[in-house]
Amino acid sequence: MTAHVVIRLQTIVSRELNPIDISVLTVGSLQAGHTENVIADSAEIGVDIRSVRPETREKLLASIRRIVKAECEASGATVPPEFKMTRHLPNTFNEEAMTKALSKSFGEYFGENFDPNIPTTTIAEDFSILATSQGRPCVFWHWGGIDEGLWDQQLEEGKTEEIPANHTARFALKIQPTMRTGIDALCVAALTFFGGKPHNAL
Repeated sequence: MTAHVVIRLQTIVSRELNPIDISVLTVGSLQAGHTENVIADSAEIGVDIRSVRPETREKLLASIRRIVKAECEASGATVPPEFKMTRHLPNTFNEEAMTKALSKSFGEYFGENFDPNIPTTTIAEDFSILATSQGRPCVFWHWGGIDEGLWDQQLEEGKTEEIPANHTARFALKIQPTMRTGIDALCVAALTFFGGKPHNAL
């Protein structure tokens, strides 16, 4: 029953959503039974979903509930499934005026090392709670942490996808200049909105 549920869940994004509507559904954990010769009487499936649009998130949740209930009924489950929301993060929305102001400051400070055209991602962040809970605008930005030599080598070989990303077992930042870049960016942002003029110290 659990195996059928997992397989069917993988069809939601590919078969029920518009291909241009960015969304992710991942079965990140599955726990059932304790030994190979005893049929488990229960199973727990951990599902992570991400979307750019709130409406898409609601559709994902509705589809998950529909599929789980239908598979349980089809398999003759003796009790109905239970659903538990373990976390719920609001969408991260970069306020336009703040984004323009920061892009200008970052461009002046970091020069050619600043890229203002980061594509939309499906990163889920509790950062957005800081602003939405207070009804304030916010901006979320990224900076790299991979050794430049490793990146250049993998880029030349067309293997950048092999570089361990965050949330993987082999992910490891290069401490410097990662820390310095992050601190500089935070200081530049603070000076941009709270007064003062950032000075390029790179």
